Amino acid sequence: MNTTAKAAQQIARLVEAEDALTTARREEARTAKTAERATARAKAARAKVAPARTELRKAERAGKGVAAATRRLAARMAKAADLAQTARQARYAARLAARAATAAARRLDRLALRAATTASRMVGEVAERMGRRTTAAPEQDKTLPVEELPAVEEIEAHADRFKDLDAEAKAQAKLADAEKKWLRRLPVGQYGRVIVTRTNGGTVLDGDQVAVDYLGNGMGVPPRKGRKDTFKVAVEAPAVETADQVALVIAA
Repeated sequence: MNTTAKAAQQIARLVEAEDALTTARREEARTAKTAERATARAKAARAKVAPARTELRKAERAGKGVAAATRRLAARMAKAADLAQTARQARYAARLAARAATAAARRLDRLALRAATTASRMVGEVAERMGRRTTAAPEQDKTLPVEELPAVEEIEAHADRFKDLDAEAKAQAKLADAEKKWLRRLPVGQYGRVIVTRTNGGTVLDGDQVAVDYLGNGMGVPPRKGRKDTFKVAVEAPAVETADQVALVIAA
């Protein structure tokens, strides 16, 4: 999947995550209000139980109205119990909604970070593509004119030496990298004749962010400079003479 398609897919997911977060926030607010109202009603119902219990005691001492006071107390206790259960359920639903909203916010943050990274990379690629079209090519290598070209044998000799030296340099570079990787495990300090130090590598220019800032501020494509063409030399293996060719040479 190329960067543009990936960015479009991530933006679509980001839009869905934003909608999901909006819905979750609304549900969180709704359940919080419901829980608050249910808790207030339960508290008010509990407050009415104590006076009913006091009235029942008075009725028992007076010896009249006991049945009515008992029914009143039982009704208020039942209502308080029901409202308390409703309040607990409402608070539980509010906690679940709050957790869902938090999860939706975290998912949105993750998707936003991924989308921003991909978009930044895409802008960098677009800017680089546009820069390749608008940037003048650098000066080419100074080549010899046809009349000054050396003999083919001399060119082949130089190419053979280059091939051997290049292969040897690459092999030595691999060995050096392996030794350097082994030495990098050592902490800073002195080990006999070996002194290990580490210097802060500093920072480098973030080309993608520069491209984003340039385009975001209406400044167009960031300035670029061309690079030299890639130079490669391929050395073919010498042709192997067959027995028939050798016989022809001898016969001649």
